[in-house]
Amino acid sequence: MKSSIYALNLAFVLLAAAALTGCGGSMGPSGGHAAAAHDWTWIGGSQTPTQPGNYGTQGQPSSQNIPGSRQGSAYWTDRQGNFWLFSGYGVAGTQSDGRLNDLWEYQPSSGQWTWVSGPQQPNQPAVFGTTGAASPNNIPAGRVQAQTWTDSQGNLWLFSGTNFYSDMWKFTPSTGYWTFMGGSTQSNFSVGPPKGVYGTPGQPSATNLPGPRTNAITWTDSLGNFWMYGGSGYDINGQDALLGDLWRFTPNNAEWTWMGGPSTVVAPTSYGTKGVASSSNTPGARSGSAFWSDGQGNLWLYGGEDTDGYGNDLWKYSNGEWTWIAGSNQPDQSGVYGQKSVPSPISTPGARSNCVSWMDAHGNLWLFGGDDENALDYNDLWEFTNGQWVWMNGPQVTTGYGSFGTLGIGSSSNEPPPRTAAGGWVDRSGNLWLFGGFNLDIPHVALYNDLWEYTP
Repeated sequence: MKSSIYALNLAFVLLAAAALTGCGGSMGPSGGHAAAAHDWTWIGGSQTPTQPGNYGTQGQPSSQNIPGSRQGSAYWTDRQGNFWLFSGYGVAGTQSDGRLNDLWEYQPSSGQWTWVSGPQQPNQPAVFGTTGAASPNNIPAGRVQAQTWTDSQGNLWLFSGTNFYSDMWKFTPSTGYWTFMGGSTQSNFSVGPPKGVYGTPGQPSATNLPGPRTNAITWTDSLGNFWMYGGSGYDINGQDALLGDLWRFTPNNAEWTWMGGPSTVVAPTSYGTKGVASSSNTPGARSGSAFWSDGQGNLWLYGGEDTDGYGNDLWKYSNGEWTWIAGSNQPDQSGVYGQKSVPSPISTPGARSNCVSWMDAHGNLWLFGGDDENALDYNDLWEFTNGQWVWMNGPQVTTGYGSFGTLGIGSSSNEPPPRTAAGGWVDRSGNLWLFGGFNLDIPHVALYNDLWEYTP
């Protein structure tokens, strides 16, 4: 699996990238740039990869603050339109690398980051406190590619990741406190691999608990329930591989329900007929898919790593059934770009995993970057609108380079460098934001902490 490639190569990435040189950049003032439609703007962070963070004073925003370079972070937007960033693999306050558990807030209105909580050192343990009780001392352990949701009160919920715990946490922005909501507090590898506790399909239980995992697909339904599909992790037998199980979590009683899919790993894909929903259709076991929730309770899923390779298939989940919408039912397909900014029924992104995905104010789907079966990273930008893909920005080939341009100035020639496992947000003006990620395209290895804004 690609996650194994990441684990084996990240140490080399950090060492090699640290040897590169370039110009750093501080945060640019928000509102000080005027980008035309379809332009990227480099807002802040460094052009030089593998940079430690500048934390400043805890709780105090500053134009000089910036998180360290990282990939696989959890990210979400609060009810005030501010961006939040937690954890990931990278560098914190020094060049030492590892799993991070620092928490950051970015205010688009001021263009300033705030170090909210968490240590400036990697690989720090969790402080669980009392289950269900918030505390200023509580903090989740460092992790990568965790699952997240946002509830109706604007609280963040965080589950598992590469820490081998099936732990569920809630963060309340109004207090700045973490609450351990349940699940495991240890990985238990001393007594064997962790396992999922599935229970009876469709029946919630306080004892049900998904196995630990990364890179699952998550969304929130119209009733405020959290849903999770697949990922890479542990099944009912403690086997570690790609998962195809479907779970529902009810926040008001903190109970999990196994809703469908197999309790064992490596479930095959069943496409059915393109455009036709069916209870027998399933994307199968997969990890690292791009995903969107359309505001009507439907989930959209694109690509990722499945049991056959990397996909460029687009799916919709609605009313308990999957529909194969677009793309190929064969793995590892190349992209068909067509003409930039022009919709086409044959245009499609190439097969990939670990993209950044957004949904704009009009309900259109966007994706950027990601990596393919050859460990090549992309920096092309795509929109799915009116049932067709549109190539909007970026090159058709992986160059390993981008073009930062001038800090704070949008330009049609600006392009973020290729990357995978970055973070992203949508602001209240409908602009798309991108932070961090990493690139394994030798010799242009890099781990980033640059911040970008794209004007659709």
